Amino acid sequence: MRAVGHIARLTGYALRHKAHFAGFMSAAAVATVFNLLTPLVLVRIIDTVVPSQKLALIVPHALLYLALIVGYALFDFVQRYLSALMAQHVIFELRAELYESLMSKDLAFYDENETGQLLARVTTDVTTMRQFLLWGYRVIFTGAVTLVGTYYVMFTLSPRLTMWMLLVLPALGYVIYAFAKRVRPVFFAARDQYGRLSAVLQENITGMKIVQSYSTLEHESKRVEQENRKYLDLIVEANRLANFYSPLLITVLGVATGALVYVGGLLYSFGDLSAGEFVGFVSLVAMLVLPARFLTWGVGMYQRASAAAERTFYILDARDEIMDPPDPVPVERLEGHVTFQHVFFSYRGDNYILRDINLDVRPGQVVALLGGTGSGKTSLVNLIPRFYDVDPDPTVTVRGRTYRVDRHGRVRIGDTEYRVEDGTLTIDGESFTVQPPGALLIDSVDVRRYSLDDLRRNIGMVHQDPFLFSASIRENIAFARPDAPMDEVIAAARAAMIHDFIVSLPGGYDTVVGERGVTLSGGQRQRIAIARALLADPRILILDDSTSSVDARTELEIQRALENVMRGRTTFIITHRLSTIRGADLIVMMERGRIVEVGTHEELMARGGLYADLYATLDVMREEARRLTAGQTAGLGGGTQ
Repeated sequence: MRAVGHIARLTGYALRHKAHFAGFMSAAAVATVFNLLTPLVLVRIIDTVVPSQKLALIVPHALLYLALIVGYALFDFVQRYLSALMAQHVIFELRAELYESLMSKDLAFYDENETGQLLARVTTDVTTMRQFLLWGYRVIFTGAVTLVGTYYVMFTLSPRLTMWMLLVLPALGYVIYAFAKRVRPVFFAARDQYGRLSAVLQENITGMKIVQSYSTLEHESKRVEQENRKYLDLIVEANRLANFYSPLLITVLGVATGALVYVGGLLYSFGDLSAGEFVGFVSLVAMLVLPARFLTWGVGMYQRASAAAERTFYILDARDEIMDPPDPVPVERLEGHVTFQHVFFSYRGDNYILRDINLDVRPGQVVALLGGTGSGKTSLVNLIPRFYDVDPDPTVTVRGRTYRVDRHGRVRIGDTEYRVEDGTLTIDGESFTVQPPGALLIDSVDVRRYSLDDLRRNIGMVHQDPFLFSASIRENIAFARPDAPMDEVIAAARAAMIHDFIVSLPGGYDTVVGERGVTLSGGQRQRIAIARALLADPRILILDDSTSSVDARTELEIQRALENVMRGRTTFIITHRLSTIRGADLIVMMERGRIVEVGTHEELMARGGLYADLYATLDVMREEARRLTAGQTAGLGGGTQ
């Protein structure tokens, strides 16, 4: 039934183009009728025209036969043309909906789905549905109409022989049903395996530098070969089933035809059947092979399209966790006052990434986020533009561990479930206070009350590994503001210390960078990404270790530019650069999802806590790196003397 539902939904898209759909179905019906009438003309010629030996009768019958053939060809062309128009329009609309759906999906969706799988669904699966729209309806409809029409014409010629042929229908129906039942899971598995193969290929192509760096080409080749082999086995199995059932149908019809020739011959010899009726009946029986093949072919396409539609509609049906509120608070320009109030966050379950985060950042402050890997720095800044949302459930901390309270007021600890009453959880006589859901506020308004467009338009981000599109440098910088004047693009590039490099290129700002900016160095990509963020003129700026891929001199230039750019903007910087840390208005030290220290550089150094230890370690590492660099420079100088 699920298969019927998916194809019915696909049919709903086709019915948006009623004229094309009705047109090609009507043309298919007329073409089928013309095709069925040709045996009747043959019967007339054999039984009436030939015995009369009158030329006056032969010519009109020959012209009638020719007219039927031409009419069939004409309407067959019409049905093919209209079905192609309908299929292309449907796929155009479906691709557009898929693109819009993918663009609006939150990051949690992409965390759960591989890129290769999604690409396979948008490309190969959509192509499979296009093939069904182009051929499937026509093949199934024509096969069914031809089957019914053939039996009707046969009945007009000889009801007795037709009753014999009706015995074949159950066998035909069973073969088609068995084929559909066997082939659907194979086709679905093949489509799913193609997605896995695409995912592996996408990973290897994207990570080719890593593959070659570690000389793992042989290992990855075997991995691709294994996935490719699985896909091959499934496709071979699907083809085996298709190639088995099609000859089986022909065999059933062949046996029926042989029996019919015998019975028809007896009736002809007894005078109960004319020669024309006998020839026409045999030709009609031979025509049953075509609808039988059509129906088998159509069922195969139906099952392939059903599997493809199920995988494709999954994208459209996947519910977003991050959505616009029904009545968003209108805002044009944020001030940039960011407040975390008892924020908890987890990607799923009770494995909290952030625990009870409380932080108040005033407009225009620069905040440096420090902490080891997995401390929650990136997760914290990802909440600001609502890439993810603060956990909406209350929490309770029991003996050092935090648990989620579900909407029914229940808490599961181990194998035991407890109930919260009056905001308190009681376990063995000990009471624990339930903490209400946390919130992230910007300008004293919960970020969930802003529209996503308004919120994100006021936030600029520069990631550690910036992404550049295969477009000109100007288009990459002006990505958030495609209509930005050239002088503003240049000003942003100057602020990011990349203008001089750009104008040194033969094409200047019109120079096209390669895929993901591979024609640029890491530092150049980052400076273009910084220029892109600056041109957007955000009120809140997030820099995720954005100077990690530049040398010391370039870092100093960018740092000087950013000092002017960050003035008046609320800025969050994830960094371990000492110069950046010292210049921050607020330093936030994180550990295992919690804020353990907050203050200025001087305040935290005076406390002598975790930050002071980290700063001392970073300072020692910086001095060691400086000493090694100086030694290498001296060694090179001595070698040239």
